[in-house]
Amino acid sequence: MGDALVYLRNRQENGGYNGMHGLHVAAVGEGYAEVLLPASEKILNPLGDVHGGAIYTLCDVAAGTAAASRGRVGVTLSANVNYLRPGRAGEALTAVTKEIKHGRQTAVYEVEVTQGARAIASAVFTMFYVDRELKTLP
Repeated sequence: MGDALVYLRNRQENGGYNGMHGLHVAAVGEGYAEVLLPASEKILNPLGDVHGGAIYTLCDVAAGTAAASRGRVGVTLSANVNYLRPGRAGEALTAVTKEIKHGRQTAVYEVEVTQGARAIASAVFTMFYVDRELKTLP
């Protein structure tokens, strides 16, 4: 999976929306991903907590990376995020996926977000595989 990690890390981290937030792909395995989000001041809401949209983004990237670990392009079909407690500025948030289902057209992932030992969010993402393989992307 070394080549897959390098490829997916480059695809997810360089430029665009993901790069703007400093997302970092820490690990990739078949149907698995671990993604980090720095809890910098720029992703805080007016209350001083990590913005829910930033947490959703972290979950979405983790699920998408796990789906892509199988060499296919997947897009989010549906998602449900439960926010358990606020993230705080400082220590990075970590999203870890667990593959629930991998099928011909869809895959389902549980995503757990933590900040240190604190549970921040729990999500379920359903990914839809489009008719493209990763190796065909520019």
